[in-house]
Amino acid sequence: MALRTGFKKDLSRLRTILPWLAAAALTAVVARPARACDCVLPGPTFHPPHVPEAVTPAVFTSEEVAALTCRPARQGRLGCTWTARYVLTRTQSTAIPLSFAYPTGADITVSFDGAAVAGSVDALDPRFGVDQRELFATWPEGHHDRLVVEVRADLSLAASQCGCDSARTTNRRRHPLVTRANATTYALHYRPDDTPGTMRLSLDLRRPWKERRPRLFPGGKGRRITRDVVKERDEPAVFAFNTPYRLDPGGPVAGVGLGFGPEGLRPRLRLGWEVAWPKIWVHSLVIETDARRRVAIIPAWELTYPYTPSRWTPDVGVGVGVPVQLAPVARPGVRVFGRLGWLWAAVVGTFDVYPAFRGAPPERLGSLMLQFGL
Repeated sequence: MALRTGFKKDLSRLRTILPWLAAAALTAVVARPARACDCVLPGPTFHPPHVPEAVTPAVFTSEEVAALTCRPARQGRLGCTWTARYVLTRTQSTAIPLSFAYPTGADITVSFDGAAVAGSVDALDPRFGVDQRELFATWPEGHHDRLVVEVRADLSLAASQCGCDSARTTNRRRHPLVTRANATTYALHYRPDDTPGTMRLSLDLRRPWKERRPRLFPGGKGRRITRDVVKERDEPAVFAFNTPYRLDPGGPVAGVGLGFGPEGLRPRLRLGWEVAWPKIWVHSLVIETDARRRVAIIPAWELTYPYTPSRWTPDVGVGVGVPVQLAPVARPGVRVFGRLGWLWAAVVGTFDVYPAFRGAPPERLGSLMLQFGL
């Protein structure tokens, strides 16, 4: 009877502690760094067809439509297709040379009135940047004075981040060798000409997405959205978005420390794997032992904050678990734990309560361990 009374007191204490832990964690999640990243995200850049200055007055663009379609790819990248359509009109029948700037590494195709045109690839003029190339084609003399130009480019889009926001997400910092991608935000730039005054832009992602501020598609929802956008002089159109529900693959964890229980102080070892989905929730499965008689497998869930203002800032987390003791007596229990970490190292404190089960008395166990991630 005394043991049952003690166990009920332990459960009562846990119910008292859990709301405080949850409130502290939510405060950490909601609180944003004071120093927000307001700089423009870098990314590959596309341009409309370029006409030499000598013939610029003779060529007009009456329609401009562009779209970006992306799908998940390997190593945190997106496989994307950039498509653009331009309707050009000329006032003279002479041959018009056109050039198309595109990012290095993209596979580009240019069509005139639905027919692919031959071109040559050369180093781009330095004014566009060293990371870009250009393709040359000619609007031939005697051709129609109205030309529909279609551009398609396939490229691999890597995650992007501001220079003022160089820290990894909290959960990705734990496993620098396994989870190499630094961020889940992506960006692509488009630098249109002054005319026409508006353009139609589309963004189509094969996964849930959230647009980064300032928004190019205000009020946009869903996986595909199209907007008529008014051009801003000398300002590029930036397709900037993140994938908030992407799984962080995480990595292995290993820990060593001391545990206490009915047997007194004993070594405590742990080995397992953790992932994050979404970014604030870390899911783990570990095996713990005292290297003598106790063995347990523990699924656990930890609430963290997804970003830190600096790579040197430590991170904290609190969570709960369901330890399933395998030896000496098979039985389930309840765990609460806290974590204080920096990069791939952390101090983890745990407290387990095992109720009376199949004749075994209730037990309380605890530990303090130093944990490492890869």
